[in-house]
Amino acid sequence: MSNHVTALAERIMAIQWKGSYDKNRSRVALLREYLRRAAWWADAVKTEQYPFFDIAEQVNPKVRADPTRIQRVEEDLNSKMAGVLVRRTCTRALHFAALLDAGTKLPQVPSPVAQPFEPLLMMFERGGGFRLEGKLIEVDSAGVPIGTIQSNRTDTPVVALTAAALDALDAR
Repeated sequence: MSNHVTALAERIMAIQWKGSYDKNRSRVALLREYLRRAAWWADAVKTEQYPFFDIAEQVNPKVRADPTRIQRVEEDLNSKMAGVLVRRTCTRALHFAALLDAGTKLPQVPSPVAQPFEPLLMMFERGGGFRLEGKLIEVDSAGVPIGTIQSNRTDTPVVALTAAALDALDAR
């Protein structure tokens, strides 16, 4: 049995939560890729809760990450002053990891969007979080429109999730 939850908790707690304007372009692209993936998942689980929703709860509300592990991650995020929405998305990513650990049958989504939280985690690792301001998501100095499930559910990825592709965006 793999332990996606443990690995993800360690990854989240290793994030350095510092703003990084030099990685703003890649962070915005990663957020947009998350919005695209979240749209696919919202469609797959038939929910209008978008974009920051608990995918795992929609798939199987009985499968949750260990509460002790969640508490440890939340305490770590609180000590690093991560915002409430960032903490929620990290917790929801841990619950999604619990689905993988449990071997839960997941809805059919295209392979590239199968890991919905990966773009957000990479965005956090590249310089910190985000905040919601009305219908915009603020990433450092950029405002990203949330859009709708329909407008974000596209076949084409926003950006490749590789260091080289992300670094190339930031070099512009």
